[in-house]
Amino acid sequence: MHPYPEDRLGDVMNTLGKAFDFADKLLPGGLESFYDLFTSSALARSFDGPGANPQLSGSGIELVLSVCEGQSSDGLDLMLMNERRPAKGTQDRAKWCGRMLAYHQWDTGATFRGIAMYLGVKELFSLFETHRIASPRVVSLYITEVLAKRDAPTRLRRYRADAGLTQAALSEASGVSLRSIQQYEQRKKDINRAQAKSVWSLAQELGCKVEDLLEP
Repeated sequence: MHPYPEDRLGDVMNTLGKAFDFADKLLPGGLESFYDLFTSSALARSFDGPGANPQLSGSGIELVLSVCEGQSSDGLDLMLMNERRPAKGTQDRAKWCGRMLAYHQWDTGATFRGIAMYLGVKELFSLFETHRIASPRVVSLYITEVLAKRDAPTRLRRYRADAGLTQAALSEASGVSLRSIQQYEQRKKDINRAQAKSVWSLAQELGCKVEDLLEP
């Protein structure tokens, strides 16, 4: 079941596409840092259905500023002065990713937080390279049939998502470096071999046992 009526889908896709484009060009850390903030935000939870009522009342820029807990006008002016130019061939990439994410969320009825467990910025960028001319429906089916099955989330990622914490927030609260958390969740580092103190600190902040975070 779709989380909200189809007649709202076009506006949602356009707004999220413009927000992703703005974030990728202007925010420190680009789209990757914004994606984590957005999928864990109260605004993203307003899409949870059925019977969802997405809280989109402004432009893509306003969406970004809202998710980032507001920026002063001086902060916005500073970002505009530091706009990055996309590499040739990627000018529309972030916008495409935002639109595709919006469609996939509507198509599947999943939460953005749940989708982020198997569909990150890296996967979105890869889809842009291989599926940019495909219809949103075709891309959404591919994501469901291939990526969602292939990229099962780590236990750390599931517990963090359930707690509603971004990677950065968990890092600050636990004292474990952001880079380490990212690598554990991407399976680039084995959390089973991490220092016991680090895993204990993560478990404390996530309200679970140490063994709950270890991979089978």
